[in-house]
Amino acid sequence: MNGSTSHACTFLAFVGLAMLVSGCSTSSSLPCPEAGERIPTPGPGQEYFATTPKNESCMSVCVLLVSPDRCEYMGGENWVEGHPLRSGESVTRDLPPGRYAVWSELCTEEYLAEEGLSFRSDTVHPITDAKPGSSPPCGTSLTIVNNSAVPICDLRIGIGESVHVGWNWIGTEPIQPGHSLAVTLRPDTYFIRAEGCDSTWLRSDVDVAVSGHQTWTVP
Repeated sequence: MNGSTSHACTFLAFVGLAMLVSGCSTSSSLPCPEAGERIPTPGPGQEYFATTPKNESCMSVCVLLVSPDRCEYMGGENWVEGHPLRSGESVTRDLPPGRYAVWSELCTEEYLAEEGLSFRSDTVHPITDAKPGSSPPCGTSLTIVNNSAVPICDLRIGIGESVHVGWNWIGTEPIQPGHSLAVTLRPDTYFIRAEGCDSTWLRSDVDVAVSGHQTWTVP
């Protein structure tokens, strides 16, 4: 092998290594997940890190989606399916190192979209919104008291009167008769509706001004 051929081979090997290093983000090889599809769990020899979104707002998060950053749409499983992420709570999944997009949707249907997030080690990622009164310590709360004879399976708390009144703040655990649930909120005016497990409206109020610590009793 002559000198010029040797240098060419060395250069090509260097370029190949550089391309390998620059493209070694494991997330770049992950398929874009469909709705409800979980990002694959680690296989033998694969390096995964604990990724922990933490709710640092005063509102509950009802939808939390994480997808590889290159995907054109937000798919994947809802990390908080069945249990809204309340203020101060967190949830953890193992992800391969790489760049991701995170879609966080408050239970009032307000959302926060973040792109280009680099997760390359165990990471706690804060979920916040920029509205006044949105950051802990939260000085406003609403306690839902169930004085009815049936469980409350669906609780909608939306901003103002709207056909769309947000997601279910309860999740899969009903508020049983005689029990209560306290949630933190930003000071604001809300539409509040409680439904039984058969979708019967137990109580529905419009323009409920919430500040400080208040109680909302059903019925």
